[in-house]
Amino acid sequence: MEEIKFLEIVFENVESIVIPIERVKNFNFGELTSMEHKHLEDNSYQTDHINLEITYEQKSELQYNPSDCDEPLGMFINNPTSNNVADRPNILGRVLNHMDIVDIQVLNENEEPIQVIYVPWHDEDQYDNRFMITKVEDGLVKIEIRRN
Repeated sequence: MEEIKFLEIVFENVESIVIPIERVKNFNFGELTSMEHKHLEDNSYQTDHINLEITYEQKSELQYNPSDCDEPLGMFINNPTSNNVADRPNILGRVLNHMDIVDIQVLNENEEPIQVIYVPWHDEDQYDNRFMITKVEDGLVKIEIRRN
C-alpha cells in the first residue's frame, strides 16, 4: 500500500475537507467489505464503524461559517479555494456543523485516493447521518460513526 499523507472527509452535499495525516491522532474502523459489486472502484469499501480523532490548536479552527466563503469546499473541479485544513484551518469546523460524513478517502502525497471507506448511514434521513456523533475535547475533534 502507498504511504498515507492525507485523509479527505467527504460530506453528503459533496463538499470535502483534506486533513494532513500529521493532524490525525487516531483513525480506526471495522472490517472492510469491498464495494466492487456496486460498480465502484476496486479500492472502495464499506464498514460498520469509524473512529477518527483530529487535532486542533485554537478554537478558531472550529469556527467555520460557509457564508464567509466565496466558493464551497471542493464541490467542483478546479475550485480555486483550497479545501485543505493546512491552508484554511477553520474549515475543520465543517465537521461540527452537520452530521453528514459519507466517506473518508485515504490519500497519497498527490492527494489521489488509495482507499475509499464508506461509513454506515442511517437510512431514515438522506441529509443527516443519525449514526454520527462528534465531540470536541482536549484539543481533539472526535468523530464516531457506528451502526447500532
